Parts: sequence; C-alpha cells; structure tokens
Amino acid sequence: MREERPRKPTGSRTPSRFTSQRPPTRPTSRPAQDRSQGGTSWEKSADWYDRILGDKGSELYQAVVIPNALEMLAPKRGERVLDLGCGQGVFSRALAETGAQVTGIDAAPTLIAKARSYQSRTPIRYFDRDAANLSGIGEFDAASAILCLQNMEHLEKVCASVSAVLKPGARMLWVLNHPAFRIPRQTSWVFEGNPIVQYRRVDAYSSTLGIPIVMHPGKADSETTTSFHRSLETLTRTGFEAGLVMSGLSEWYSHKASQAGPRARAEDRARKEFPLFLALLWQKK
Repeated sequence: MREERPRKPTGSRTPSRFTSQRPPTRPTSRPAQDRSQGGTSWEKSADWYDRILGDKGSELYQAVVIPNALEMLAPKRGERVLDLGCGQGVFSRALAETGAQVTGIDAAPTLIAKARSYQSRTPIRYFDRDAANLSGIGEFDAASAILCLQNMEHLEKVCASVSAVLKPGARMLWVLNHPAFRIPRQTSWVFEGNPIVQYRRVDAYSSTLGIPIVMHPGKADSETTTSFHRSLETLTRTGFEAGLVMSGLSEWYSHKASQAGPRARAEDRARKEFPLFLALLWQKK
C-alpha cells in the first residue's frame, strides 16, 4: 500500500502519504531504479514510513481510504486478492478481515518484514517483489493498488504484469491522490477576498511528470521520493491497453472539519468541493 498514501507533502515541505489532508507518498532514494522496473524502492525509508503508519495507518486512511476501498472492491470470502505496493500491510490486513485470501507484494524488503511482524487473524502471503514481475505467484480474483501507483514509474509494465495474473472478469481497484487537484508542486491552496474564499490553484495537469519530493527539508542528506503525475487520460489509456475495462469511478473527500476561525467556513466548503482521492475500478476482459 502505498502512496497512500499513507501520503502527503506538497512540493518540498512535508511528506505526502498521510498527513492532514493527504496521506504520505512513500519516500525512496532518488528516482532510483533500485531493483525494480515498476517504481522506486522505499527500502531506505522503511523505518520512517512504518513509524508514520504503524499497523493501522493514519486517521485519514482509517476514516476515508480503507472503508471506501473495501466497499468499492467488494472482496468476497475465499476470493484470492492481490494487494500491490502493500507496504507494511495495512490494507492487506483489512482485506483479510473480509475472509479473502490475500497476497501482498512490495519492492521494499524491510516493509515486507514489518508486514509479516503484524498480527492478522487470517494468514496473509507476503512477497518482496517488483510489481512489474509477478510471475509464479498464482492467479487472482481481484487486485488492489492503494496510493502506490503514483510511485511507480513504469505503470504500463505494472498494469500488464497484473493483468496477466488476473482471472477473466477479475476486478482491480486503483486509488490515487486526485490527478487533477493533488499534484505536488503544481497545485496549492489560495485564500482571498472578503468574505474569504479558498480555492485550488492548478499550474500543470496534462504533462506527465516525475516530481522529486524532499522528505526532510533542511537536512543535507535528506531522502527524496518521486511522485509520478499522469493525467486522467494517460491513466485510463494505460489501463485499457492492459486489457482492462472500467466499471466504476469515485472521488473521495476529506472527513475533517475546521475549528472555528476566520477561514473555517472557506476551508470546510473547499474540502467538499475538491476531492483528495480518485478511485478507479477495473475489470479484466
């Protein structure tokens, strides 16, 4: 599971997989190809990431991401479900609670070790694997990619790899930071006017971007993560080319409310107008 994203810094300020309004995106060592074709490895930041999420994930994960993802994917008891970019297994364990037979994969060995260390009432298989190479792990009725696709550089290879292990008619759920409104360094909040209005500024959308995010600003040897932004057209085309058809789309909003203050009304309205996440449900032909 990744971004999250546990996920949430914009620009070079704070991490982006699970903070106030966005969950953290996982950090990595520079746009490294580490050992993967599918994306950047979070191995160097595994301990940091685990401290942020623990075994249950952030408040945003628990209140918004997990319940909505389970409702949309609708795993059934006994189904075999693949959880891509599972990190320390937060969503894998939520899937297992439904009675599904879960397999979690992640390219970071330390995160897989942490996932195995957390208790689950239903056994979960975990593999230290690149999402672009899934041969030999079996066939699946469903798959999830929770806040991790924006950390994967070669999305077309990942989609083809997953499609190859899905049964005909199988479902796949993608959950991403919203590609129109939550683009690191390219979107930001702006306040103006009287009464105060909060709006979302968008400086870029159509371009495919690899955006480096400094995890610890001010620290000379800070690790970075790379967030790969793709437009909705690019994302959906990648899914179609992998032999998937779209069967559902949903946008998810923050559950929070501001404390009383001069900007509270504007902030609360903006939360209901600009979704944090985009969820796409696919089905293999």
